[in-house]
Amino acid sequence: MAPEVLPGPSTSKPDTDSVGSSSCSLQGHRPRAEEGHWALAGDFLWDGSSEEASPRQCVIVRGQRIVRVCSVQEAVDLDLPVEHYPGCTVMPGLIDAHVHMEFSEHFPLHQQPEFTAMQLREAMAERALRMLRSGITTARDLGGRNYAAIGLRNAIRRGECLGPRLLCAGQPLTRPGGHCHQWGGEAGSLDEALAVVDRQVENGVDWIKVMATGGMRTPGTNVEEATISVRDLTEVVGRARENSLAVAAHAHGAQGVVHAVQAGCRTVEHCSWIAKAGQWGCVDDSTVEAMARQGTAVAPTAHANWRYKPMGERNYTRMCAALQKLRAAGVLLLASSDAGAIPGLPHDALHGGIEVLAEMARMTPVEALKAATSVPAAVLGLEAECGRLAPDLSADILVVAGIPTEDLGALGRPVLVVAGGRRVQPLAPPPPWPKVARPSRPRARQTGALNARGPRRMA
Repeated sequence: MAPEVLPGPSTSKPDTDSVGSSSCSLQGHRPRAEEGHWALAGDFLWDGSSEEASPRQCVIVRGQRIVRVCSVQEAVDLDLPVEHYPGCTVMPGLIDAHVHMEFSEHFPLHQQPEFTAMQLREAMAERALRMLRSGITTARDLGGRNYAAIGLRNAIRRGECLGPRLLCAGQPLTRPGGHCHQWGGEAGSLDEALAVVDRQVENGVDWIKVMATGGMRTPGTNVEEATISVRDLTEVVGRARENSLAVAAHAHGAQGVVHAVQAGCRTVEHCSWIAKAGQWGCVDDSTVEAMARQGTAVAPTAHANWRYKPMGERNYTRMCAALQKLRAAGVLLLASSDAGAIPGLPHDALHGGIEVLAEMARMTPVEALKAATSVPAAVLGLEAECGRLAPDLSADILVVAGIPTEDLGALGRPVLVVAGGRRVQPLAPPPPWPKVARPSRPRARQTGALNARGPRRMA
């Protein structure tokens, strides 16, 4: 049974005399609750860019957009009801920078069952809903066989199903017999490679994906070997830029990482630095410096299952050192799961991967939270749409039990998810419904900002 979705706030048009655009300051007038404004608060609010969570703050929403972040008392003074979740923190929705929506975690990557188009759509929609209910409100899909993820992206945009905002890469460019050649993006020459890029553009992709090395899950490929020259990869990056697209380079091998950075790829996926007969973490210092200088971001796909060290103790330790070196150099790290390509890793497990990334890279909780919110939003070109709680941005909001800026485990306790202003039932059972703060009439100064009227269900 599909989970219940609580009705979203009113999106009826406001009176032009009282409320302007979504960026209005709310000063000089008192918007009425029936105009569609509503406020959400926990004991703390983290806005996606600050170094700590702030107490007694709330976010004011109208329709699909954030109007303002302010104190709870300011919202109460504006006659707005404030839904308060005790013991919780309000924060931006999470962003997973590397997923594969087309594929199930119940099967190996290249042994997925054959589905009818309808069955595949239903399976993908179910995965998307699970992701959203876990607090993931945006994700970047980095490849599949038949543009199915683009169809899902469009269905979500049209409101036909619920899921994260998706950016999609279509078919990855790979050499003949290369990593994920089964997906249709093979190219044996530069002309063929550019034709693959053009085909992705024609199918409406948001990113171009290139396999710059072999892959661990494609038999017959070598993860240490660079599979495309710097010259050809530079041409691919140029063709993508002509179409206002950036390039994500899959690169496990150290030489492939070097080529991706030299060619100007926007992100490097995995970035395992494998060389010397399978040894991870063979970092090239000059390349790290170039990454920091150019703003090349890394999506290391340090997922929740890495806590079991599947690459072995030694390689795990070496990968930790590599991530710590990237962080120390100022290279941007992105929370990224590779869900769909990893058997046994659910698409809704990003929160566990954020904890793993923080531990491996020795990130503070706030750094790790930024790696899952404001940082990927900026890298993915969505900084004006999501990743922070700020005026005019999409109302993508996550309420979690606890204080994630101190304990990342709070991310695994979602209490409320809001996607584009629409409230969605979280995966975890919520605590009692929020108290609603309303001003008394006549208004009297309260000793606390919240004037609780008792619990009620959100309308």
